[in-house]
Amino acid sequence: MSVYAAAAPPVSGPAEERHAFLKRTALWTFVGLVVAGVVGSVSMFTVAPAIFSTGRWGGTIVVLGTFFLAHFVCRKMVYAGAKVPGFVLAVLAEGVALGCLLLTTVGMAGVRGATEITVQALGLVAATAGGMLIYVWFSKGELKLVGAFLTMAFVPMLVLMGIGVFFPFGGTFGLVISAAFVLVSAAGLLYRLNYVVHALGTEQHVEGAYEITMGVLVLLWNIITLLSRLRR
Repeated sequence: MSVYAAAAPPVSGPAEERHAFLKRTALWTFVGLVVAGVVGSVSMFTVAPAIFSTGRWGGTIVVLGTFFLAHFVCRKMVYAGAKVPGFVLAVLAEGVALGCLLLTTVGMAGVRGATEITVQALGLVAATAGGMLIYVWFSKGELKLVGAFLTMAFVPMLVLMGIGVFFPFGGTFGLVISAAFVLVSAAGLLYRLNYVVHALGTEQHVEGAYEITMGVLVLLWNIITLLSRLRR
């Protein structure tokens, strides 16, 4: 299976079952995001300082490792028999990585600045995800071209995201790269939402929650990075 699951024909069935599926998916997504936020906050004060103490390359390896675990290993678990363990492990891994980003943001902007950036990023992600959900709810497109592009761009993007925490891209080039990452991750979230709403079966709420949770966290990561650069 590719990083982005291939689009499937729209799922038919009773509307009540579909609505129940979406409610379960939303609940699991909410819990996953809350857990990732809590783990990220704890990681910022505990795990992240230890990771940074190993040096830039050591930290980069750890962050890239958590990305690989969450987006590749856990994906296979979620779409196989270990759905809940895979989802939980992915959320925990993303939380650890998020803690590293938050600590870096505090170092660049201070506690107050980092708090403002995080709140702004959360607001932007919520507004973006809400608008996308409305769009895909009324759209029947499969977004095949978007999926093909994301499959090619996803791995390089994750690698550059991880490296950028410890080896930031400077100047105008860094700003352009951050903006491009926001656009790519926004496209990824749109594709995931479309896939969940129109393609997944009504019993696949864990898979749906995994897709949306990972998409939201990647977009949040890139918006925080972009806002941090704009404050410099």
